[in-house]
Amino acid sequence: MRILFAFLAASLALAPHSGAQAQVRADELRLLAAELPPYTFQIPPVSVTETPGVKQGFVYELVSEMAKRAGHSGVIEFMPWDAAQRIAQTQPNIGILALTRSPEREAKYSWLAKIYTDDLVVVGGAGIDVSGLDKVKDRPIGVLSNSGAEALLEERGFKRIRPHREEWMNARLMQQRRIDAWLAPRLMVIYGMREVGANLEALNFGEIVRQSEIYLAGSKDLPDAEVQKWRKALEEVKADGTYQRIADQYNRLKVEPIPDDMRLRFSQPVWE
Repeated sequence: MRILFAFLAASLALAPHSGAQAQVRADELRLLAAELPPYTFQIPPVSVTETPGVKQGFVYELVSEMAKRAGHSGVIEFMPWDAAQRIAQTQPNIGILALTRSPEREAKYSWLAKIYTDDLVVVGGAGIDVSGLDKVKDRPIGVLSNSGAEALLEERGFKRIRPHREEWMNARLMQQRRIDAWLAPRLMVIYGMREVGANLEALNFGEIVRQSEIYLAGSKDLPDAEVQKWRKALEEVKADGTYQRIADQYNRLKVEPIPDDMRLRFSQPVWE
């Protein structure tokens, strides 16, 4: 199911996921997530306050609903994206959301359930030709650190890659014209620009490099029974209308910009 998120309309009261949560049980997947808005994020984000925010996001909400149907406690831990991937690749019985399935990652994980399909798109500032990814091969280009986009650029021999720990940093640098291009899933570009109060119309949306299939993934050697349990849960979420309800909720999401001077952590790009 492919849904266009408009990010227009009035403020939306998101589903409450605050407060104390039960501990993950020893016999269930340890589910990990990171600041990947609009898929998984916290309000306020970790880059603003040391206090954990309200957990939310399109994929977060869906996996929470899937967990109910899979007999899982629903506990989802937030941590830096590189740490979540490292744990999922090296420890057993781990689930990770929202991970883009890509050739570079294919053999490193079990792929439990495809939640959404986005576009991995290259965008540029005013006057920058992004009709093809190779058009910006010699220009500074922003990506999310430890992402499929970063791996793709490295594979293609790009030398001026500018990885950042959160996509809002790429949005800010595009706004300031400190990078010329940005490679990311379309919805993350849209959210990132609105998160820093930037003008989305100032961007040129160029080549769709490939589809960005967003998954609930897991440790490489998860039992097939575990994989099938989560796939069945996603089918149930779609069949009973929950998927569409959550999608409609995020269609009405209004992104409130957070001033850069309020962001306390992870403010430095990875490449500096």
